[in-house]
Amino acid sequence: MTTAVRTDRPRRGPVGAARGPRRAVLPAALVLGGIGTALIVQMVFDPFRTDIPLCVVYHLTGLHCPGCGAIRSVHALLDGDLALALRNNALIIGALPLLALVLVRWALRRMRGLSTPGPSTWMLVTCVALAVLFAVARNLPAFWFLAPVSFVGA
Repeated sequence: MTTAVRTDRPRRGPVGAARGPRRAVLPAALVLGGIGTALIVQMVFDPFRTDIPLCVVYHLTGLHCPGCGAIRSVHALLDGDLALALRNNALIIGALPLLALVLVRWALRRMRGLSTPGPSTWMLVTCVALAVLFAVARNLPAFWFLAPVSFVGA
């Protein structure tokens, strides 16, 4: 026969859930690592002068995917040219502030010792729908301004 031990203490979450500013080290390291990598690539590499055959979709089909022009866009943004950054990939530039908000929320939840839920289904569906809509629109002649520019060989 087993007996259950009863405690009157309320549970405060998972056992060992740490709190405090040190829990924000992982999000901060990811942000600093991303910014550092972008700055190093900025200093070493100019995507407007060098052809970078990274997009398999474009090379196989001739169609621009939602990510085409992202490297040139970030490069232009780090140079301070917002218009050229938006011209190369408006989706990436628009997503950067949202990504910053998500990372801040993640860091704050970690500091408070709360679990971090994944993205909801409606958020994932919305993001995929926006990416597909952007990919289709940037390949239509009426939306020529959404296609990335390339100054390589020009």
